Amino acid sequence: MSQIRNALLECQTSAATLLEDVVCQRYCLPADFVGFDGHFPDYPIVPAVVQILMAQIVAEQHLGTQLSIRAIDRSKFHRQLKPLDLIDTYCQPKEVRGKAVIDCQLKVDDEVVAAFWLVLNGENQG
Repeated sequence: MSQIRNALLECQTSAATLLEDVVCQRYCLPADFVGFDGHFPDYPIVPAVVQILMAQIVAEQHLGTQLSIRAIDRSKFHRQLKPLDLIDTYCQPKEVRGKAVIDCQLKVDDEVVAAFWLVLNGENQG
């Protein structure tokens, strides 16, 4: 996964922005992005696991620590993401019913294209 992680870091288009407790990072994945390999031939789309990794990277950069993720919850993938889409990745740390979560949304042209929670293990809480 580190090859994809490194490639994603190269696809960040600018510095992250912070508004209150929500951090946003824009990505633009080129047609030759390694995460498209095999997904799918002649019709590349961003796999859900790559979308989740994008959000994890943004949250880790913002919080300054590597996250230990216990689960993915409340996931909704509304449309396919393709090469050269400008993908704004929003992450907001919060506590829900005693659990530490990162509330994530991916948007293209201000339209939510994916949303999910990264549910963190206990060592990421507090």
